[in-house]
Amino acid sequence: MFFTALAKFLQFILDAIAAVLSFLVSLLPKSPFKWIAGSEFADLLAKINYFVPISDFVAILELWLVSVGMYYLYSIWARWVKVIQ
Repeated sequence: MFFTALAKFLQFILDAIAAVLSFLVSLLPKSPFKWIAGSEFADLLAKINYFVPISDFVAILELWLVSVGMYYLYSIWARWVKVIQ
């Protein structure tokens, strides 16, 4: 009986956190680059992308940032559980 009540309480907490995160994500725009598509800059960007692949650079930068972020999260976790000094 105690564990059932504890499980319901933890599920309530997780549902509340999920609702808050869902609300925060719903505030974000669908695409941060939507304003570029309807502007004069879109034509210029298409011409620049022919010579310099900016979209590829953005993808590589995104991959690099995720990798570095995961490294730092792992190092924080490893220090917390005393795996590394």
